[in-house]
Amino acid sequence: MVKKAILLTLLACAMALALSGCLFQGTEELYALPKQSEEYYELQSEIELLLTDQTSYAAPTSGTNQQSVQLADLDGDTEDEAIVFLRTTGEKPLRAYIFDRIGEDFRNVAVIEGDGSSFASVEYVQIDGQPGLEMVLGRQISDQVPQALSVYALRENRVVELMSANYNEYTTVDLDRDGKMDIFLLRFSTEVRSGVAEYYRHTGSQIERAPESLLSTGVENVRRIITGYVDTGVPAVFVASMYDENSVVTDIFALRDGAFVNITAEGASGTSAQTVRNYYVYAADIDNDGLIELPQPKQLPQAETAAEDEAYWIIDWCHLSIDGQREKKLTTYHNYSGGWFLVLPEEWEDQLTITYDEAEQGMHGYTFHQWKGYGQETEPIFTIYALSGEDRKAVASSDGRFPLGDKGDVTYAASFGTSELADDLTQADLVGMFKYIQIDWNSGEV
Repeated sequence: MVKKAILLTLLACAMALALSGCLFQGTEELYALPKQSEEYYELQSEIELLLTDQTSYAAPTSGTNQQSVQLADLDGDTEDEAIVFLRTTGEKPLRAYIFDRIGEDFRNVAVIEGDGSSFASVEYVQIDGQPGLEMVLGRQISDQVPQALSVYALRENRVVELMSANYNEYTTVDLDRDGKMDIFLLRFSTEVRSGVAEYYRHTGSQIERAPESLLSTGVENVRRIITGYVDTGVPAVFVASMYDENSVVTDIFALRDGAFVNITAEGASGTSAQTVRNYYVYAADIDNDGLIELPQPKQLPQAETAAEDEAYWIIDWCHLSIDGQREKKLTTYHNYSGGWFLVLPEEWEDQLTITYDEAEQGMHGYTFHQWKGYGQETEPIFTIYALSGEDRKAVASSDGRFPLGDKGDVTYAASFGTSELADDLTQADLVGMFKYIQIDWNSGEV
């Protein structure tokens, strides 16, 4: 009964997505009692035949597709096949069963078998240019060895393996801009703290691997992988990895003159020196220009009124072109604990320090001061307040404060100080400078 209940839930979710009707229905259809489709029951019956005491569901453990029953058009006939992920016993315990409609019935037309402890991830993307989507399937072999990645195509109800490789991390990306997705994967050697990037793409009749490219020397493990554009029309993969104990380095991989390269590697050191930072902040399109910028944190001088352990950083965001040219785009202050950041005027460089003030219950603030040198008195430019409590909106508009915005149950406000730098700012300017940090939903990090 438990297996059947799980199956009903999984199928209800999967089939509802694929078999839901049009938005516009007749009156009788709108008021009729809901019915399960015949397709639903047929598929349910076929899957139940596979469920035994030694067989259980084995949904992928990571990625965007983490259901035990999934739908995708694998053969290009415009109708989705159902893919069921199970684990059983034996030499190859991991099974992905593919069900297709044959006439009026669902039938199991193919099965993918593999060794390992679990399915790590699955994606459905266009890789070979033929009708239908390919399955990019990762399997966790054990905790001691890299994972196994395979790409499968469904051809005439037969599964064809297009490639296989071991990997620690991977992503799909169209680096050559041919409209088909490519495979980018990383492999690490923890003994010598080195890693390589491999690039696979479908050319002609098969998937080919380009000559591998090295990650920065000394990297340990990947913190984040994102894809984006390094130049207009030039896609790239940005890999942020641990470097030394408290540092992060970003490697950027792209096609340059047709060759797969790490555009940030420098000379014999093999390290992307200009992207190393001992501050956990990651590459992003910070100015929404369609290109990815790299962060370069810079510690601010400490105000004499600041607590001894109080330290603040600003971030210079730079664009690194495909040929390695660096261009500064803008400067920000990021308050990660509060989930907000400020875009700072370029002319304020070397003129800024910050202090924290727990003003009263339900309100605290960060004051940005004009810095004039050690031994010189600082002058407040403005203060950013975080307000909580039922009266926070009223407090945000009192005593010289004005609201900046709301995030959850916190209202943000600001007030101007006496510095000459404040004279050039309006309320609208400060509202425009204030922005919220976006969360990476895959990692849960900012």
